[in-house]
Amino acid sequence: MIKLQQPKLNTANLIRFIVILIGWGCLAVLPAAAENYTGDFLTNGVGGRALGLGGAYVSIADDATATYWNPAGIAGVPDKYQFCLMHAARRSGLGSFNYVGGTTQVLSNLTLGVSWLRAGVDDIPIYPLVPAFDPNISSEQRRNLEKNRPRESDFIPAGYLNDSENAYVLTLAKRWVVSQSWWDNFGRDSIPPEFMVGVNTKLITQNVGGSDLEAYNYGSWGYGFDAGVLVRLPDFNALFGLEDFGSLTFGMNLQDISETTLTWNTLSAPKESIPANWNVGVAYTNNRVFNRELIFSYQWQQRYGGQMHLGIEYHISKPLALRVGYRDARITSGIGIQLRKFRLDYALLFGDLISTHFLSLLWHF
Repeated sequence: MIKLQQPKLNTANLIRFIVILIGWGCLAVLPAAAENYTGDFLTNGVGGRALGLGGAYVSIADDATATYWNPAGIAGVPDKYQFCLMHAARRSGLGSFNYVGGTTQVLSNLTLGVSWLRAGVDDIPIYPLVPAFDPNISSEQRRNLEKNRPRESDFIPAGYLNDSENAYVLTLAKRWVVSQSWWDNFGRDSIPPEFMVGVNTKLITQNVGGSDLEAYNYGSWGYGFDAGVLVRLPDFNALFGLEDFGSLTFGMNLQDISETTLTWNTLSAPKESIPANWNVGVAYTNNRVFNRELIFSYQWQQRYGGQMHLGIEYHISKPLALRVGYRDARITSGIGIQLRKFRLDYALLFGDLISTHFLSLLWHF
C-alpha cells in the first residue's frame, strides 16, 4: 500500500500570502478623509512599549494600554488586574501628556478596562491690549508719543489660562478560544487560535480657562465609540505542519465610528468632528531567535492620508527588551525592564526640532 505524504506549505509562500492579505486590507480602507486635526491629542499614543515600537501595536495590544490601541486586546490580558501610568513632557516642557489605565476580569472571558488621557498646556499668560503691542503703531509714533512706548506694567500678565484636553474611556472585551479537543482533530499537537472583540465608549472634553477673565473660559465636549478585533494564531503545526514557525496576530481597530462630534459652549455653539480612523496590522512572534523572543510588527493607519508604523522588539535577556520603530517618517526607540510585578518602559520619539520622551510603568497582580 502506497502511503501518501501530506504536502507542507512552503514558509516563503506563506509569508508572501500574508503580505498580499495585508495589502488588500489596506486597499479596502484607502478612501481617507481630508486632513482634520480635531482631537489630535488622541493620536499621540500611550505606553512606552507601544511608542518604542513606533506605534505598531494594534496587533500586539496585550496589556492595559490596549484600551487605546485595540479594545479587543484587553480580553487577552492574563492578569486579574493591570494598571498603567504614563507621562511625557512635550514641546520642551511647555506641554504634558499623561495616561492612566487599568483592566480587570469581571466574568469568564470578559474583561473591563477604564482609562484617562490628558494633554495640556498650563499657565499660558494673557497680556492686556496696550499700544505697545499694536502692530498698526509705527516706530515714529512710538518715539514721539510716550503713551505708545512699552512700559514695565505692559509685561505683567492680566491672568493665566490652562488648556486641557481629556478623554475618559470605558472598555469591554470578550475572548473566545477554539476547543482543544476539536482542534486536535487536525491530527497534530498545537495550541488553538484565539478570537477577541472589544468596544470603547469615550467622553472627550476640551477646556480653556482658569483666568479671572470670563471671556477666556470656554470648552467643548462629545462622545464617541471604537471597536476592535484581534486574532491570534499561536501555532501553525495543526494547519500547515510548520513546527517552530512562530505565531501571527492580526489586529484591526476602528476609532470614532460614525465620527465623534464636539460641541462648543459659545453662543454660536459650533461643532467639530473627529473623523473615523482605521488601523490594521499584523505581528509576528518567534521565541527561538537565539533562544529569545523576537517580535516584528506592522501597522497602517488611515488618518492624515495614511501612515505606516513598524516596530521590532528583541529580548536580550528575560527582564530586558530593546525596541526600535518607524512612525510617520520618524525613528523611535525604547527599552523595557521587567522587575517582578512591574514593567518600566521608556520610549524616545525623534522629531525635526524637538524629541519627545515617554515613560510608563505597568503593574500587574
